[in-house]
Amino acid sequence: MIILPSSDADKRGWDSAHPAFSCKEILDSGHSKGKRGWDSAHPAFSCKEILDSGHSKGDGEYWIDPEKSGNPLKVSCDMSRSGGGWLLVSNVEFGSPSPKVSIKTSYRGIGKSHMVLQKSAMKELRRHLSFTQLRFHCRKKQGRTFHVVTASNSSGEAVVRYFSGQTDEQPDACGSFVRLSWMTIPS
Repeated sequence: MIILPSSDADKRGWDSAHPAFSCKEILDSGHSKGKRGWDSAHPAFSCKEILDSGHSKGDGEYWIDPEKSGNPLKVSCDMSRSGGGWLLVSNVEFGSPSPKVSIKTSYRGIGKSHMVLQKSAMKELRRHLSFTQLRFHCRKKQGRTFHVVTASNSSGEAVVRYFSGQTDEQPDACGSFVRLSWMTIPS
């Protein structure tokens, strides 16, 4: 789809009758703005921002810049389950022939497969994104599934603080989680 500009000032760079002074002028005009998160030139702040802005293309890879530093990273976002907007921060497949798990010391390693973030990396990520919940989905070969999200209360917050390295005090499990089914999509 092509949307024609509404005024002569908006037409700069569209044709030879309305030349732009530079490519930067075209970029700054907004005519070439991409969907947030779809490429490194147009990163979003978070997966949640992509979802909330209406720029989600479903589950998959997106570009985010949590520090708003101009140094985006490619990440995996779950846009369809449990309300969507979830950022994958650990990915481990146990039971495979020889799982090679990489321990990441910076959250900037989250786009890689078979990785786990150290608490210091989770703490760094929380400092930038201020996330309030964590979701866990574990599946065993025997078919058992463990799928929970931290509760939206002080017990759930204690779990988030523990996993993001803000405390060494192990939280109570009771009242800290809400059980989800894999296809649960709350409204």
